Amino acid sequence: MRTMPAALKAHLQQSVTSTCRLLKLILRDGQVFGLTTLDRNVDYQGVTYIAINGFDPSVIATDTGLSVDNAEASALLAVEVPGITFEMALAGDLDDASWELMLVNWADLSMGHLVIDAGDVGEVNVQGTEIYVPELLSYVMRLKQNIGHVWSRRCRAVFGSEGRGQTGCGVDASGMWRAGEVSAVGDEPRAVFAAAGLSLDQEPVPGRLRWITGPNRSTTRLYQVEAWSAVSHTIALLEPVPFTIEPGHQFEIRRDCNKSPSFCIAYGNLINYKGEPFIPVGDGLETMTPSAQVFGGLSGSAIID
Repeated sequence: MRTMPAALKAHLQQSVTSTCRLLKLILRDGQVFGLTTLDRNVDYQGVTYIAINGFDPSVIATDTGLSVDNAEASALLAVEVPGITFEMALAGDLDDASWELMLVNWADLSMGHLVIDAGDVGEVNVQGTEIYVPELLSYVMRLKQNIGHVWSRRCRAVFGSEGRGQTGCGVDASGMWRAGEVSAVGDEPRAVFAAAGLSLDQEPVPGRLRWITGPNRSTTRLYQVEAWSAVSHTIALLEPVPFTIEPGHQFEIRRDCNKSPSFCIAYGNLINYKGEPFIPVGDGLETMTPSAQVFGGLSGSAIID
């Protein structure tokens, strides 16, 4: 059940109305961006909802099962006005953001607003370089998520997270990051590069990498290191980054965990191991955990000349 201000309800009951929709996006770092379906900007509750970027909401439908059948919005990327940029959409700045969709009377904002829906931002797709389409997941979607444990021989914890919770690790990985700078790029300019002079305490395979400068910069998006050559200082990422890697881009890299008990013992953290390694299984494939295997070495001479 939604609550609606009495004045706005009376306005909606008229034969002619002056309403529009306001979409507010709240990023993880606290940045707030507003979009409106109106043909002019709307200033409401301290947020300016930009008209030039605008947005086209899809049909938001719910049923008695509390499922969201369709919810997304198409909006223009910012060019000369404050808003979501092409780089932000591809770099993952909208990951785990939240949103709120409201209905207001733009001719008289003192009537208040009706919250149509709210929730989390899911997958963000970019069409060309001018339009981005964020998936709008309602909060009721959380009611459909399974909560509880499943058994696995490999650890289910997120390495470097706090020890509390179902996926808590307990290892402090903040001091494991080592800074590096791209010195050359390979034949796959979005996945393979070299970092001359990179000093590492341990081989970063398995490992994680995050970009500090350049168009791929992100404070939360971590990329998995697929291979590393100590000879040529070549790094290969499992998945390509959104933008081409160029010499001079700076990054940080650290060792990760392969989700095995031996790694947990090496970190002195076996008490927080989130797996059941002694449960017998009949199929060897059941012992595998996605993205947890240790990759082999990499010959740098075959990638960076």
